[in-house]
Formats: sequence, C-alpha cells, structure tokens
Amino acid sequence: MATMPTQSLQPAAKPSQPAPAKRRHHVWRWVAGVLVVALALFGGFAWYFSGRIESGALASTPAAYEPVYDDVQVTAVTPTTVTLAKGPDVAENFDAPAIYGLAWAGGNGHIGMPTVNSDGTVTRPLAIESGTAPTVGAMAAVDRAYWFGIPTTWTAEATSPTVRTAYGVVIGGNPAWFFASPTGDNSTVAIFVHGQNGTRLDGLRFVDVARRAGVASLVISYRNDVGSPADPSGRLQYGQTEWRDLDAAVTWAKDNGATRIVLVGQSMGGAIVAAFLENSSQKQDITGVVLDAPMLSLDDVVTYNARAALPGGLAVPTPVIKIAEQIATWRYGVDWAGTDYLDDTSWVRAPTLVLQGAEDPKVPLSIATDLKSAQPDLVTLQVFPTAQHAEAWNADRETYTQVVRGFLEGLRAS
Repeated sequence: MATMPTQSLQPAAKPSQPAPAKRRHHVWRWVAGVLVVALALFGGFAWYFSGRIESGALASTPAAYEPVYDDVQVTAVTPTTVTLAKGPDVAENFDAPAIYGLAWAGGNGHIGMPTVNSDGTVTRPLAIESGTAPTVGAMAAVDRAYWFGIPTTWTAEATSPTVRTAYGVVIGGNPAWFFASPTGDNSTVAIFVHGQNGTRLDGLRFVDVARRAGVASLVISYRNDVGSPADPSGRLQYGQTEWRDLDAAVTWAKDNGATRIVLVGQSMGGAIVAAFLENSSQKQDITGVVLDAPMLSLDDVVTYNARAALPGGLAVPTPVIKIAEQIATWRYGVDWAGTDYLDDTSWVRAPTLVLQGAEDPKVPLSIATDLKSAQPDLVTLQVFPTAQHAEAWNADRETYTQVVRGFLEGLRAS
C-alpha cells in the first residue's frame, strides 16, 4: 500500500526583525557625550584665551625708565663690535636688520646692523656712548628707544646731538617732556603719545626728526603710566579713556603759544589719537597727524596675534577667538566696537602720515592699508619692508627722517 509523504513539522522561518531601538539610543548617547566633551573643551579653551587677551593686551604693566639687563648676553667684544647671545627675555628683534640702544651695568651705547653667526649669536657694530665697554658674560638690555637716560638731566653736550635736553612739566597729573624748537619758534608743536605699556623714551626718535624740521615736541604720559594716575578700570582702554589725557596736553600746548598742533601716535598711542579726534571739542585745532604702527582695531590686533599663539606656532581657530572676545567683554568690560577706529574713519580730517613695518609681529599691515583705502586723499602711507613693531626709525633711519621731516616741514609752512 502506498504511503503518503510526510510534511515537516518545523515552523516556517520568521522574517528578519530590525535591530532593537535600544542600540540606536546607545549610539546617540555616545554622540551626545562626545559633543558635551567637545563643547566643554571649546568653552574652556575660549575662557583660557580670553585670559590671554587680558594679560597680553589689557593688563597695565607700565615699563620702567631704567633698563633691565636680561635681553641678551655678551659673548665677545672688540673695540668696534659686540657679539650677543639670546637672553631670557629676548625679543623678536634679536637679529632684526635694525639699529638699537644697548645698555649694560656700567655703560650704554648703540648697536648697528647684525651679522648672524652659525651658532645663533649675532655680531653688531658697537659705539659706546657712556661708561666702559661691556665684558664677556655680561647681560645687557636692547632697546628700540635707542637713547637711554632722562633728557631733563642731560647737558647741552650730551651725546644725543639733536634730541638735546627737555624740561619737565606735569599736565593733568601726568609727567611730560617739552623739547623747544631749535629755531626758537615754538608755534608748531608735535605731541607724541607712546604705545602699550611704553614710556616717553619711545618718543625720542621722533623728537630727533622733529628738531631737524624746526618743530617743538611735547612727549606725554597718560593714565596707568609710571608716575601717572591709574585708570579706574586698572586696565588699558585703547583710547576710550586715555584720550582725555591727550586732550589736556593739547590745551597745555595752546595755552603755551602753539598755533599748529601735530598729534603723533605710536602703537596704542595711535588709538588714543583716533579717540581724541572722535571725541574732543578741540579736534578742529589739529593741523596734522602721524601714526606709527597704529593699533586702530583691537579686534584685528588680537586676531593677528592669535595666528601663532599655540604651541608649535599654530593658530587659534577663529571661532575660539570670537567666543573668547565675548567672554573678555563679560570678564573685563572690553568695548570691541569702541576700540575699532576703522569702521568709521570720519575722524581723519587733517593730513595724516602712516608709518608701518611690513614685518611687524604685533600690528597687521592691513590696518594701515585699510585706513589709506578709506581716506586716500588725506592719508599718506609709508611702508618699511623690514621693520618690526614701531621700529621704522630703527630699520631705516634715513627714509624715516626724510619722510617725517618733509611732512612736518610742510605742516609748519602751511
């Protein structure tokens, strides 16, 4: 008898099921955790960099007038040269093609253009101005101000042939130096405003040229300087409050016979000059302006200096900079719009000479070119190809003297 085929009793296979949603939840939790960590790192980095903005740009750490011997060490000396090695506080200008003042315990002098040696030292011409020659192993100070000492104490036979002597005045609680014109005509006065945490010594290079042009010079201090009152904030304000000290200096110059006033702003001093020209009731009394490596946008300066602020010379990412600036506003009260003098350049009303080094590590060349583009009829721009920050005179004294002297003589004759 035929048998019937038997059927399998195993159940049919079920269709495949999707992965449990629980696993997707695990993935999203992992992603969220990574984002939280990344945001925390980003925020922490921005907070840290806001502190760097405070210490590097806002902190008031006024320089002293006495040199500190920690920039370089003397490794060899001849009657006409000195060889220098980097010291603990060496600056970017160690091997820059420029001339500087050199001071050591027991003397000071001037050093010329460098020869860079294979061992990392530099050899420069040396002209001793006072004291005895430095000894091998001595530590020394390098200063772009070129001349050392207080000019109110110099004699007529001092080794600064054109700077000569000054007499001291106090304007609004701020010490100043007045250098009379060698012609005896003090009707044209140039008021020099130094830069961030600088001193009046920074103005002596300009005074050297102003005297050649027959122009008197008033080299001022302002709040937070040594010997001056502190700003209520305790920080640098990039012109927002300091312009009032310049305003007092303009009043002093007018009260003492000045009929033509030239404002000269170096580095942060340029921001102070711009703020004066924005705010002062005396802005119409200004005949001309000289700006040397001017910090006319604090935001641009911070961004520029962040380009190599990380270990290995890496740049701080732009989003971090912008968040850090917002944090700096909250922590330190920074007015970024108020310290941007390029967004509205209507304050440029008089002939303006801008001097800028192409190798400036602190202020971008774009600040000078942007001002020139905004006010082409009033602004004359002179770029110094090898100059470091506020060192146009040091890099090319001849060109600086020719350009600045010609500008001042033109104003004096107007």
